[in-house]
Amino acid sequence: MMKIETIQTGWTLVSSSVPDRSKHRWKKAYSRLFQSKNSRIKVPVKCFYVTVADHAFLIDAGWSEQVVDNAKRHLGFGLNFASEPVMLKTESANHQLKGKPVDCILMTHLDCDHVSGVHDFTEKKIICAREEYEYAHKNGIRYGKILKGLTFEYIDFRADTQAIFGKSSDVFGDGSVIAYLTPTHSAGSVIYKIMENGKYYLVVGDNGYMKASWEKGILPGPLYNADNMMKCLKWIKGKSKDKNCLGVLCAHEHM
Repeated sequence: MMKIETIQTGWTLVSSSVPDRSKHRWKKAYSRLFQSKNSRIKVPVKCFYVTVADHAFLIDAGWSEQVVDNAKRHLGFGLNFASEPVMLKTESANHQLKGKPVDCILMTHLDCDHVSGVHDFTEKKIICAREEYEYAHKNGIRYGKILKGLTFEYIDFRADTQAIFGKSSDVFGDGSVIAYLTPTHSAGSVIYKIMENGKYYLVVGDNGYMKASWEKGILPGPLYNADNMMKCLKWIKGKSKDKNCLGVLCAHEHM
């Protein structure tokens, strides 16, 4: 039976422009430069444990236990400054999933608060869009050293006229998990559609930080393509009203 468990791996302290770029005039305010420490907001950092068909896997991995010991060493000064972690070791996905099978980790994208926790899982297959991997390695300031030592496999996207940006992938080949390439928040952002018996969940990563993102068309601070993001938010809004959609899950929604 299809089941999705939300795992919160602590919080991150960020600029208020991260979930809503209209909070600051400067379009790179999400970096937190020239902003006081007291102006930061506290945003939850979530990943999702999915069981469907014969598969058990994570979508994203949140913060690593390593941020508790030394966040600056794990993330580097820049990423820790922009997205300071707040977490207990017991809140890591690895700790919370003790004893549960994890076949692989599917990444929505490779920002630090999504990929950090991968470092706690040894010998697990990590899967992302090739476009995201290549984009990350060309943008060292945004991704820093968090990908060092990690090996990825890539989603095999195919042309799909029904997909929002023309590319999708049947991840496991059985129709249970469909990946959509969404060059919005980053060049290789992915939305996952988890399906069973015609019903489905959407796991949208940072294509919206909260329900209000798609309901009101609120653009986040970090963007690869603003027009694509707005198109994607409208698509998510439409899907959220589909009678077969059981829920839209994003990584930073306050509950």
